Amino acid sequence: MEKELLSVENQTPSESAKSERTIGELISKVSEQISSIVRDEVEFTVLNLKAKVKKLGLGGVLMIVGLVLAVFAFNLLLFAGVAGFANIVPWWAAFLIVAGILLLITLILVGIGAIFFKKSQKDVVDPKGAIDQDIATIKKGLDK
Repeated sequence: MEKELLSVENQTPSESAKSERTIGELISKVSEQISSIVRDEVEFTVLNLKAKVKKLGLGGVLMIVGLVLAVFAFNLLLFAGVAGFANIVPWWAAFLIVAGILLLITLILVGIGAIFFKKSQKDVVDPKGAIDQDIATIKKGLDK
């Protein structure tokens, strides 16, 4: 016991002040540190989000430009098809043949899309029901 008293007497004022902190002061310090960590995490998340949005924006613009160029290239390919058929039949008939082929492809794609739409009607999305099931399962687990 004398050693403890001697060690307390030999402490500097700052050391004794550190050891004499109240629980309220300690809780306040922990609260400060937690709020600082949360603020830093929010700031870090915002910076990451800004970087992601910038990359997504640039990627989106580049994809749109690429799609516009693809549309022009597709038009040139269609015209080349018309020019090829024009060697066999008159120009007007070549345009009709290429237009007919495009309409046939369009009908096939629309038909397949309609089938997928009909299939999607069978899937019912009910988030409230799923949450209610989860809550019921948790209650059953707590009752055990």
